[in-house]
Amino acid sequence: MHKLMHNQNQDKEDAKVKVYFGQFYVQAGRNFPFSQMFQRFISEKVTALVTPSVKYIKGHGEDYSLMFRISAKWQLAITEIIGPKVYKKDKDVEYSIFLPYTPIMQTSDPNRNALVHLFEAVYEVLSGYEINLSRLKDEQNRIIDEIMSSPEMFREEE
Repeated sequence: MHKLMHNQNQDKEDAKVKVYFGQFYVQAGRNFPFSQMFQRFISEKVTALVTPSVKYIKGHGEDYSLMFRISAKWQLAITEIIGPKVYKKDKDVEYSIFLPYTPIMQTSDPNRNALVHLFEAVYEVLSGYEINLSRLKDEQNRIIDEIMSSPEMFREEE
């Protein structure tokens, strides 16, 4: 019995919420220039730093992925989060994050500001599942700095 409990605890420590980021923009010209490389990079970083909570596992199961779809709307003053949409066949839980395009573009560093808004929205969703955010918050600035310093994280403007 004791050995079984140890193995379950070990599994819990090894467990990861597979987190993915994608982008879809619904308003013409209202987008951020993040590339596919950015999507892969941030997905890997967040997945590595987030462990599923009991609440997440009870709600969705251990094998469900979490997808954040990044978008933007010019008329928003604050970030809007829509979801979850649960796709049982794909074992996928999706949230759409609409970033406030106009306020972000009025800052001195719009891409960095968009990333800060994105992280805040991700924290809001994860905290709703009682997922521990400490490791992700500790790494946030390092992740943003790495994204900002890497040209591959951005697509060429048309």
